[in-house]
This record gives sequence, C-alpha cells and structure tokens, in this order.
Amino acid sequence: MSLERLRQRRGWWLFLMPLVFALALPGGTLAADTKVRLSVRPIGQSGPYFELTMSPGESKTLEVDLANEGSAAMAVATYAADVYTITNGGYGGRLRGEMQTGATIWLGYASEVVELGAGMSSRRAFTVAVPTDTVPGEYISSVVLENDQPVLSSEGMSLGQIVRTAVAVVVTVPGPRFPSLAIGEASHTVVTGRSEVDVELDNGGNVRLRPIANFELFDASGGLVSQSSTALDTIYAHTPTRLAVPLAALLQPGTYHVTLRLADTAQALSVERTDLTFVVAAPVAPGDPGTGPVLTAVNQAPETSIPWPLALVLLGVALLGVALFGLLKYVGRRRSRTGS
Repeated sequence: MSLERLRQRRGWWLFLMPLVFALALPGGTLAADTKVRLSVRPIGQSGPYFELTMSPGESKTLEVDLANEGSAAMAVATYAADVYTITNGGYGGRLRGEMQTGATIWLGYASEVVELGAGMSSRRAFTVAVPTDTVPGEYISSVVLENDQPVLSSEGMSLGQIVRTAVAVVVTVPGPRFPSLAIGEASHTVVTGRSEVDVELDNGGNVRLRPIANFELFDASGGLVSQSSTALDTIYAHTPTRLAVPLAALLQPGTYHVTLRLADTAQALSVERTDLTFVVAAPVAPGDPGTGPVLTAVNQAPETSIPWPLALVLLGVALLGVALFGLLKYVGRRRSRTGS
C-alpha cells in the first residue's frame, strides 16, 4: 500500500474513531425516555380522594390501588406524607423520608418499595385511627406513589426525574367550625424581569378555605398601580401559604401600599388589610457597594455548561484520538522507511 493511500485511510479513521469510542464508552449511548404514568386510586369512594367523618377514638380500614399505567415495569415507592398549602393554594405533599406529623401519624401506612409490572396494579389496605383527644375540625394527610429511581432524559445529560402522584385523606371530626384566615406582611421580588408582590397568609382555623383575593397596589402618592381578582385554590386548615401577584412590569424604586380583601362566601369568611407596605430599593450602580439590596432580575437562561459525565467522555475521546494519531504517524514512518 502506498504512503499516500495510507494517509488517506488514516484521515478517515481519525474522523470516525472518536464517534466509535463515544458510542462505546459509558454514558455515550443515547437511551429513550421511560414514560412514568402512576396513579393512586381510593377504593370505595365516590370522589378522587378519601372524605371521612370520624369521631375521636374511632378507626377505619381503607384501601388504595397502586397502579403502573406505563409501558415498562418499574420499582415504585409508596408512603404517607404530610400535606401543606402551596403558593396561591393547592395541594403540596412532603417528600419521602421527611418527618411525619399531625394527621399523617394517624395513618397505619408503612413506607415500602414494590415492583409493578406495566399495566399492573396492587391493592393495599391501611388504617386510620383518630386519637381520643382530637378536637373538632378538618385534618388532612395523603398517600404518595412515585418511581423509586430517577428517570434520565433520552440524551442522558439531564438530572433524574421523580414523578409523584398522591391521594388525599381528609378526616372531619364533628363539632364547631371556626373559619379563619390571617393576612401577614407584603414583600417584593423580581422574577424574569418583572415585579411580583407576595403576601403571607395563614389559615389558623379548623376548615379548608377557597377564597377570592381582591388585590390593589398603590404608589406613595396614592395612585393606583395595579389591581386584580384571583380565585385561590384550597388553603388547608392549620397551614400557612402566600398570595403571589405577578405584575406586568418592573416597579420603580419607592414605597408602595397594598390593600387586600379575602372572601370565602361558602364559609361566611371575609377579611381585609389596608396597611400593607413594602419598599422597592434602588439598584446599586456598578462599583458602588451601596447600603441596600440590589434590584436584580432572576436569571432564567438555560444552563450552558457541559455535565461532568459528558465532559469525562469527551476527554476520553480526545485522549484516544491523540493516541491513535501518534500510532498511525509512527506506522507511516516505519512503512516509509521500508518502502512499502
């Protein structure tokens, strides 16, 4: 074989070998996503969750179906979790391994990991026992189902994903009902270049609420800056949350006042505050240490850095390419000297 033909073939190998080794090394293979479709279905209930009326000292046995509605078998984790109220109302469940308190302790539901085949379900029984010293009101917990191991994206570069689904267990202990909703302080933040006004809320009563929030924002001179009416989702009894009101633009530095009225006609509840105040600080100029916080928009740009597993693979490919180039160069010199 002539030296020129060897050089031509060597050029093709130098182009193809990094790709070959990238596909062969761990982390370089492209894998399809696993679709996680799980559900928890309450048995013997007319609605999507357990709605129980129980007296102090009473206990009941309930059943749930844990279902894998996806196309692949997987290990799933199930456990009981405390419920909290997310921003602007709605269900939030504590994560696996977090402390269990309140009504979650009433549930005789052990945490475990089980294998569920594709399209299969497993029925599980558990008990709910109300302590004898429980006062009247609504209490809530939940049963959670999630994939035990994270699922990577098809590129193999993103963080693993845990898909959670849950069914609520609501227990009402008969007796007087005391709806209550406290309005706390207001604050200002910046999200994607726009202002957001947050107001702390606290349901200190013994029943869940779904209020309408009427919000008005005024500047220091009393001029109306923004107003809105928002139907909040469920605010569970004995839980805090916050109202988040996004604005159309970034507020200028200065002092602002909020008037907030909350009304839940079903619970005959109406509360308001007209004395809420917050200050938007002036941005600090570059090089000026200033005396207050810097007003900076939250950076929502996607990450552009290369994940470390991919970086290791690319480094390995580069080293292999260098070694192969040196080897082919050495072979070319030997062949040239021997005249082949």
